[in-house]
Amino acid sequence: MRILVCGVGYRYLRDNAVGVWITDTLAPQATNGIEFEDLGYHPVGFTQNLEERPTYDRIVFVGAVDRGRPPATITAYKYDHVLPDVTEVQERVGDSVTGSISLDNLVIVAEAFKALPEDVWIVEVEPADETWGDGFSPEIEAKLPEIMETVWSLTRL
Repeated sequence: MRILVCGVGYRYLRDNAVGVWITDTLAPQATNGIEFEDLGYHPVGFTQNLEERPTYDRIVFVGAVDRGRPPATITAYKYDHVLPDVTEVQERVGDSVTGSISLDNLVIVAEAFKALPEDVWIVEVEPADETWGDGFSPEIEAKLPEIMETVWSLTRL
Protein backbone atom coordinates (compact mmCIF):
# COMPACT_ATOMS: atom_id res chain seq x y z
CA MET A 1 0.00 0.00 0.00
CA ARG A 2 1.18 3.51 -0.83
CA ILE A 3 -0.21 6.48 1.07
CA LEU A 4 0.78 10.12 0.62
CA VAL A 5 0.01 12.70 3.32
CA CYS A 6 0.18 16.25 1.98
CA GLY A 7 0.51 19.29 4.20
CA VAL A 8 -0.89 22.35 2.44
CA GLY A 9 -0.19 25.93 3.46
CA TYR A 10 2.19 28.79 3.95
CA ARG A 11 4.95 28.03 6.44
CA TYR A 12 5.02 31.55 7.98
CA LEU A 13 1.33 32.43 7.94
CA ARG A 14 0.47 31.41 11.52
CA ASP A 15 -2.49 28.96 11.50
CA ASN A 16 -2.20 28.46 7.74
CA ALA A 17 1.04 26.61 8.46
CA VAL A 18 -0.77 23.79 10.26
CA GLY A 19 -0.72 21.44 7.26
CA VAL A 20 3.02 21.68 6.64
CA TRP A 21 3.70 21.54 10.39
CA ILE A 22 1.71 18.30 10.62
CA THR A 23 3.65 16.68 7.78
CA ASP A 24 6.98 17.88 9.21
CA THR A 25 6.05 16.46 12.61
CA LEU A 26 4.64 13.11 11.46
CA ALA A 27 7.20 12.37 8.72
CA PRO A 28 9.81 10.87 11.09
CA GLN A 29 7.16 8.31 12.18
CA ALA A 30 6.47 7.20 8.61
CA THR A 31 6.45 3.48 8.08
CA ASN A 32 6.84 1.50 4.90
CA GLY A 33 4.46 2.76 2.24
CA ILE A 34 3.58 6.06 3.95
CA GLU A 35 5.08 9.28 2.63
CA PHE A 36 4.71 12.87 3.80
CA GLU A 37 5.09 15.94 1.63
CA ASP A 38 5.10 19.70 2.17
CA LEU A 39 2.80 21.18 -0.46
CA GLY A 40 3.77 24.76 0.05
CA TYR A 41 4.12 25.05 -3.72
CA HIS A 42 1.72 25.37 -6.62
CA PRO A 43 -0.84 22.70 -7.52
CA VAL A 44 0.20 22.37 -11.17
CA GLY A 45 3.71 21.42 -10.04
CA PHE A 46 2.28 18.89 -7.59
CA THR A 47 0.08 17.40 -10.31
CA GLN A 48 3.09 17.04 -12.61
CA ASN A 49 5.08 15.44 -9.78
CA LEU A 50 2.27 12.94 -9.13
CA GLU A 51 2.26 11.90 -12.78
CA GLU A 52 5.95 10.94 -12.51
CA ARG A 53 5.45 8.68 -9.47
CA PRO A 54 3.95 5.24 -8.99
CA THR A 55 0.25 5.49 -8.14
CA TYR A 56 -0.80 6.04 -4.53
CA ASP A 57 -3.61 3.99 -2.99
CA ARG A 58 -4.68 6.92 -0.81
CA ILE A 59 -3.83 10.60 -0.54
CA VAL A 60 -4.61 12.62 2.58
CA PHE A 61 -4.56 16.42 2.34
CA VAL A 62 -4.36 18.51 5.51
CA GLY A 63 -4.49 22.28 5.78
CA ALA A 64 -6.22 25.34 7.17
CA VAL A 65 -9.38 26.46 5.38
CA ASP A 66 -11.50 29.42 6.44
CA ARG A 67 -15.12 28.33 6.04
CA GLY A 68 -16.59 30.44 8.86
CA ARG A 69 -16.66 27.63 11.42
CA PRO A 70 -15.52 28.11 15.02
CA PRO A 71 -11.72 28.43 15.20
CA ALA A 72 -9.81 25.13 15.39
CA THR A 73 -12.75 23.08 14.11
CA ILE A 74 -11.38 19.91 12.54
CA THR A 75 -13.33 18.46 9.62
CA ALA A 76 -12.24 15.22 7.94
CA TYR A 77 -14.07 13.84 4.94
CA LYS A 78 -13.65 11.60 1.93
CA TYR A 79 -13.34 13.63 -1.25
CA ASP A 80 -16.23 13.09 -3.67
CA HIS A 81 -14.25 13.95 -6.86
CA VAL A 82 -16.95 16.41 -7.98
CA LEU A 83 -15.48 19.36 -9.83
CA PRO A 84 -16.95 22.86 -10.04
CA ASP A 85 -17.86 24.25 -13.47
CA VAL A 86 -15.14 24.67 -16.12
CA THR A 87 -14.84 28.41 -15.55
CA GLU A 88 -14.01 27.95 -11.87
CA VAL A 89 -11.55 25.15 -12.64
CA GLN A 90 -9.75 27.45 -15.08
CA GLU A 91 -9.70 30.25 -12.49
CA ARG A 92 -8.22 27.83 -9.94
CA VAL A 93 -5.52 26.77 -12.40
CA GLY A 94 -4.75 30.45 -13.07
CA ASP A 95 -4.54 31.20 -9.33
CA SER A 96 -2.28 28.19 -8.88
CA VAL A 97 0.13 29.22 -11.61
CA THR A 98 0.51 32.63 -9.97
CA GLY A 99 1.55 31.00 -6.70
CA SER A 100 -1.69 30.90 -4.73
CA ILE A 101 -1.55 28.01 -2.26
CA SER A 102 -4.83 26.68 -0.94
CA LEU A 103 -6.28 23.30 -0.14
CA ASP A 104 -9.24 23.90 -2.45
CA ASN A 105 -7.04 24.93 -5.39
CA LEU A 106 -4.76 21.97 -4.89
CA VAL A 107 -7.53 19.37 -4.85
CA ILE A 108 -9.51 20.91 -7.72
CA VAL A 109 -6.49 21.30 -9.99
CA ALA A 110 -5.18 17.79 -9.25
CA GLU A 111 -8.65 16.35 -9.87
CA ALA A 112 -9.09 18.32 -13.10
CA PHE A 113 -5.86 16.79 -14.40
CA LYS A 114 -7.00 13.33 -13.24
CA ALA A 115 -3.95 12.95 -11.00
CA LEU A 116 -5.72 11.74 -7.84
CA PRO A 117 -6.49 8.16 -6.83
CA GLU A 118 -10.04 7.16 -5.96
CA ASP A 119 -9.31 7.16 -2.21
CA VAL A 120 -8.69 10.79 -1.18
CA TRP A 121 -9.29 12.25 2.27
CA ILE A 122 -9.26 15.89 3.29
CA VAL A 123 -8.61 17.22 6.79
CA GLU A 124 -9.56 20.88 7.14
CA VAL A 125 -8.70 22.97 10.18
CA GLU A 126 -10.50 26.28 10.71
CA PRO A 127 -7.84 28.96 11.32
CA ALA A 128 -8.12 31.55 14.08
CA ASP A 129 -5.11 33.68 13.07
CA GLU A 130 -4.04 34.12 9.46
CA THR A 131 -1.48 36.89 9.99
CA TRP A 132 2.21 36.62 9.13
CA GLY A 133 4.46 35.09 11.75
CA ASP A 134 5.61 31.94 13.50
CA GLY A 135 3.57 29.84 15.85
CA PHE A 136 -0.10 29.01 16.06
CA SER A 137 -3.04 30.70 17.71
CA PRO A 138 -3.88 29.28 21.16
CA GLU A 139 -6.95 27.58 19.63
CA ILE A 140 -4.90 25.67 17.05
CA GLU A 141 -2.07 24.98 19.51
CA ALA A 142 -4.55 23.25 21.82
CA LYS A 143 -5.87 21.07 18.98
CA LEU A 144 -2.52 19.91 17.52
CA PRO A 145 -2.65 16.44 19.16
CA GLU A 146 -6.18 15.89 17.83
CA ILE A 147 -5.22 17.09 14.34
CA MET A 148 -2.21 14.76 14.32
CA GLU A 149 -4.31 11.81 15.46
CA THR A 150 -6.95 12.56 12.81
CA VAL A 151 -4.32 12.61 10.07
CA TRP A 152 -2.41 9.63 11.43
CA SER A 153 -5.61 7.56 11.65
CA LEU A 154 -6.19 8.13 7.92
CA THR A 155 -2.88 6.43 7.11
CA ARG A 156 -4.32 3.14 8.34
CA LEU A 157 -6.29 1.28 5.69
